[in-house]
Amino acid sequence: MFDHIVITAANEAQKRGYRAQTLNQGNVHVIADPGGKRVGSLGATVNLLKKLKLGGKVLVCHSGGDARRTPGYAAMGKAFVPMADSRPMFEHIVETMGALPLPEEGGVLVVSGDVLLDFDYAATDFSSRGVTGVAYPDGAFHARRHGVYLAGKAIKKASPLKKVSGFLQKPDVKSGTHLIDTGILFIDWPTAEKMKSLPVSGDIYEEFPKMLLKGYADFTVNVVKKCTFFHIGSTRELLNLLGDGNTYVDSVGCELELAGGNVVTNVPPGRFKKLKLARNECFTSFPVGKGEWFDLKYNLDDNFKTDGLWEKHSMGEKIRNLDYKRLLELRGSFKGDVGAMAVKVSAPVRIDFAGGWSDTPPICNLEGGAVLNAAVLLDGERPIEVVVKPRKDKFVRVVSRDLGKRRILKSAEEIADHSDPQDWCALVKSALAVTGFQFGRRGIDILISADLPKGSGMGTSSILGAATIAALLGRIDAAEVADLTLRLEQEMRTGGGWQDQFGGLLGGVKLLVSKPGEKQKVAITPITLSEASVKALKERALLYFTGQKRMARNILRKVISFYSENPHDFAKVLIKSLKRDAHIAAEALAKGDMKAFAESVRNYWRDKKLLDPGSTNDRVDEILERIAPWTEAATLTGAGGGGFMFILAASARDAALIKKELTANAPSKYSRFYDFSIDTKGMEIVRL
Repeated sequence: MFDHIVITAANEAQKRGYRAQTLNQGNVHVIADPGGKRVGSLGATVNLLKKLKLGGKVLVCHSGGDARRTPGYAAMGKAFVPMADSRPMFEHIVETMGALPLPEEGGVLVVSGDVLLDFDYAATDFSSRGVTGVAYPDGAFHARRHGVYLAGKAIKKASPLKKVSGFLQKPDVKSGTHLIDTGILFIDWPTAEKMKSLPVSGDIYEEFPKMLLKGYADFTVNVVKKCTFFHIGSTRELLNLLGDGNTYVDSVGCELELAGGNVVTNVPPGRFKKLKLARNECFTSFPVGKGEWFDLKYNLDDNFKTDGLWEKHSMGEKIRNLDYKRLLELRGSFKGDVGAMAVKVSAPVRIDFAGGWSDTPPICNLEGGAVLNAAVLLDGERPIEVVVKPRKDKFVRVVSRDLGKRRILKSAEEIADHSDPQDWCALVKSALAVTGFQFGRRGIDILISADLPKGSGMGTSSILGAATIAALLGRIDAAEVADLTLRLEQEMRTGGGWQDQFGGLLGGVKLLVSKPGEKQKVAITPITLSEASVKALKERALLYFTGQKRMARNILRKVISFYSENPHDFAKVLIKSLKRDAHIAAEALAKGDMKAFAESVRNYWRDKKLLDPGSTNDRVDEILERIAPWTEAATLTGAGGGGFMFILAASARDAALIKKELTANAPSKYSRFYDFSIDTKGMEIVRL
């Protein structure tokens, strides 16, 4: 992604805080402005270029502000405000900016540390020499509050790059559409080397554009179609954007009585038995001195930047003397704990096109695995949803919306009893176990929902398990959640591999590959579908629920048994075939070779039946026989035996004929077609 990541700080005290919060991230450098005084974003950029020996792809995140308008996070800095998934904004900035198609030779990408941007990252071009920005069209309201590019014609046909002819800061415009600056500047290495001779001062969005327009270096801008800003400029915005508009609570260790309009952060356990706040009152604590805490009560709309409160409370001095070790210990004690916040996790299900079963232990441990699957919406919706909310008592209430069942777990022993897969509550109890939930510390409500038929073959139970784990942790880290989901299935003794959870965790179509080994590390390659593939799947691909329910656990046991016996080395040959067709299918979708893709899907179905004849049954065979004249390829999703069937018709007309046949003569009252589409985002978490 990036060879080096640099965070700029206003002074040594702020540098110490940023360093403490990035201690385990080896490629992150924190550079303070010289002399303990802010030198501006251009000066800070020049300063780090002079101080550090850098190369490759470098991300510079300017974070030298005091966060005065958000005093609840002034100690940490706005770049480290936790987002809805509990990860700091800084990590999201690194992740999103890593999606930009920077040139292989690298350069310096400059961004702001308090803004998250969402636009079509792939539609940008940074191949031009000199300095390249990113802008999007918007109205006069936003133009009056941001920098504005003036740009001419595109540098080349169908390119988003335009030559910059002017740059305005917060122009007084009344109407019209303007190119709004996103704050992104990419500087190629020849220009970055040249900048080392500049004075260490100035603003990179004011002085630098003027220099560029006078010929210091080539100046171009990407014009993207639209862009969304996520910026927390005040405590009220923090409340509305990350809270529920009424309360926002983070890392608080006492009972709260809140009247509304309250933001409460960083209150250590034992400091208060109960904290009562009036309407629009906010509260935070700072660890200072030797074991001391400074408590700050303030109003929701207090500015601290212009109203003198920063100086009145000696905030600069407090932060210079902050005990970051105690602050991070406090926050670490709440990591993965829902606290007083409710979270909702939603997830797609998955279709596996090729390679399934190669991801199942012990097969993947001995052979390595390769699976091609896609995250999908059903009838336009994400079928999987988990909500976790705090409750006043110490119990855990579990509600299954689709089953219409509920249970209250009243002891640690009840949670520990989770090995019976017939127990509808076993999945939640296993999720509590693998996430280290401590019964008695606090009570929670867990609402689970899987809005599709049971035994569907769409990875439902694994993805529901992953969503439950993510909701309990309060964050989504794909590798962490996938690993815990594998442990969850071991706790439940259901078996299973790693493709299902990755299928729902990550959006789009992806090739998942692992090497042989006890510890499975999965390499993920997103597959960009060609226009021909998109068109073919839209017109010819069908998803049909056979009406036949089955339990994957029983089929997988037979497959593993057959693999262990390996008669005439046949099982190993089949596993190699499964993996090979996953790679072929991935390449075919990328190129638009639907003939090769269809052949891989057919091979997948053939190999499944050879590994275990129980993959099919009379009802499934009857359905396939009836639609055979119009079908180019078909397979059951998941382990087989029933559930959903993926069908690739020979043409759009044939797809209509298949739908007509199976709708008019459904094999069971439960059988039906589902509209499906690729979900590009994957699992998501929001705070309620």
